[in-house]
Amino acid sequence: MKNLEKELKYLRQVLEEYEFTFQEILQLLDWSQKKRKLYKQIVNSWEEDGEIYLKRNGKYTLPEKEGFLRGEISIGNGNFGFLDIPGEKSVFIPGNYLNTAMNGDTVLIRILKDSKSPDKSREGEVYKIVKRDRDIIVGVFEKSMNFGFVRPKNAPRDIYISKKKTKGAKTGDLVAVKIYFWGDSEKKPEGEVVSIIGNPQDTQTLISALLIDNGIQEKFSNEVIKEVDRIEEDFSEELENRKDLRHLNIVTIDGADAKDLDDAVYVEKTDLGYKLYVSIADVSYYVKEGTELDTEALKRGNSIYLVDRVIPMLPRKLSNNLCSLNPHEDKLTFTVEIEFDSNGKVVKNDFYKSVIKSKYRMTYENVNTILEKDEDLEEYRNLYDKYRKIDDMLKNMLELSKIIRSNKKRRGSIDFELPEIKVVLDENKAVKDIVLRSRGEAERIIEDFMVIANETVAEKLFWEETPAIYRVHEDPDKAKVQALNETLIKFGYSMKNMDEIHPGKFQDIINKTTGIPEGYLIHKLILRAMQRARYANKNLGHFGLASKYYLHFTSPIRRYSDLIVHRMLGRSIEKFMNEKEKAKYGANFEAIASSISRTERVADKLEEDSVKIKLIEYMQDKIGQVYIARLSGMNKNKIFMELENHIEVVYNVTTARDNFIYDEENFKIVDKRNNESYTMGSTMKVSIVSASYAKMEIEVIPYVEEKVKIEEMEEE
Repeated sequence: MKNLEKELKYLRQVLEEYEFTFQEILQLLDWSQKKRKLYKQIVNSWEEDGEIYLKRNGKYTLPEKEGFLRGEISIGNGNFGFLDIPGEKSVFIPGNYLNTAMNGDTVLIRILKDSKSPDKSREGEVYKIVKRDRDIIVGVFEKSMNFGFVRPKNAPRDIYISKKKTKGAKTGDLVAVKIYFWGDSEKKPEGEVVSIIGNPQDTQTLISALLIDNGIQEKFSNEVIKEVDRIEEDFSEELENRKDLRHLNIVTIDGADAKDLDDAVYVEKTDLGYKLYVSIADVSYYVKEGTELDTEALKRGNSIYLVDRVIPMLPRKLSNNLCSLNPHEDKLTFTVEIEFDSNGKVVKNDFYKSVIKSKYRMTYENVNTILEKDEDLEEYRNLYDKYRKIDDMLKNMLELSKIIRSNKKRRGSIDFELPEIKVVLDENKAVKDIVLRSRGEAERIIEDFMVIANETVAEKLFWEETPAIYRVHEDPDKAKVQALNETLIKFGYSMKNMDEIHPGKFQDIINKTTGIPEGYLIHKLILRAMQRARYANKNLGHFGLASKYYLHFTSPIRRYSDLIVHRMLGRSIEKFMNEKEKAKYGANFEAIASSISRTERVADKLEEDSVKIKLIEYMQDKIGQVYIARLSGMNKNKIFMELENHIEVVYNVTTARDNFIYDEENFKIVDKRNNESYTMGSTMKVSIVSASYAKMEIEVIPYVEEKVKIEEMEEE
């Protein structure tokens, strides 16, 4: 059998210019007439997969030439969906045009309405389901007399369950359903209950349901575990092939609760300037290409850090033990050694496999305390005594970090100061506290060192033409930037010369608005105007970092992209790669980049949803309480706000029965009684009215003091 993937790629290239009948495709691809029936099946499968499109005249063309778009559909909490196309406006799919599509399905859609406004979606309908994302759906079970049905969260239609296939589920149970019929214009989807997850009001259950609904397995297969068990822990023979860095006072600096320590750093001053060592756990030594472990790591793509648990990319024996750079243990690493002059210019670099022994497992909090040098503070004095040996090195690290940071800033790198919520749980996994993640000098030091290491590796592999997976962040869409600028003007700011979009222009606005009341909201608007960073097999640069070359190298324990980069860097320094080898290793990188970009999006959404579930739990006993909220976003249906503790809440304009109306044209809400208006950045008093797991939102209404007093009098 010929290479069908290659032939499909060639056919699609030709169809960009021409249209062909099936007979002409046979001739084009030099397919034998004797196997006509087999090749017809292949062409039909390509058409079914949405790769090519059969017109009424019997000729094949590309779907996009006929006004179709292909992509993955996202269905939110409601009867509608979105199709996101990289570099383009998203497409809104109304509920009655979903045509049985479920969340995560790959679909072909037809554009119905194309809005000229840059900040508004196009509208379309699902023409064909190309690929079902999964056949297991999570939802709430409801029992009827002779049957049951399940209401999925991210699906527009109920799923019918025959009486024999309910598995004893009771009304209100959160269940997982296997679908065997997807429904049509007349009949609902049909399925069977495969597991009863639990109570939909229990947060542990809800978070477990998120994982099931996204096809995430918490446990590793027996095959993977057996493979891990066979890994030889003694690597003494390997040491001959590595540079020994165990004499250096190398340290790890991470969050206090981190278990998978994959980067260690060391800095020393030189006559010229500074020398930086970034040593990263050599996961590639343990995880070999083509093994069950490697296949599973690619499937997972990344570790997932939920509010109450971690779903690791690698089994814990590797992630928390063998690979983790735990203190006072010999560890195999990959080191990037970079020499800087006093101005932070890179004058020399080196790449090699190494062995290290971390001298200290430091935390961001401790390093920040040491660097702040408050000698009156007992905690500082105790820490100074403990880490006296490396005090000078920490000073050198801070100096070098600030120089690197200054250079990044000079070239236009964007640095968002957006507060990030951290939910602290107690031993029973109930919400103990809600705090903002700090970003002190220690956090910035590690960030600066990891970025420069990533850039250095990226530049080396690029110029050597070694295949790699890059971390790319493309230029923002000009129409979105124009819309952003129009909003900025309302706040009294603007970006000049919109023909040339440079990251420095955005950073300039961020600098001007940091510390002012509406600053945080402006920063969020800028972030929303950006493209989403993704993985690609080509170097397309990183707009946000203003970097020509960028990839991920520094976290192979938790990111598959980094593991690929380690393998390629290893081959690059071991021997010259010929074109045949480059083609071999790079052949699958486009598909891998696409896969891990998707798993990253899933992980981000899961992490966000798990936090949201816990915030809803936290707010459930605060119904009726009054808070100060700042307006952070608006549309014709909802006003988005943030409380003083940065918890996001919503005001449903369409359902609320009060005196406030939404003025879409002027981007504000108006109190009809006194004509007082509120726009982005304005604050107002709100009352909590609900905290719903079903809607995944905390709902508020504007607080009107007079109204409350009247109600109290009536009650008396």
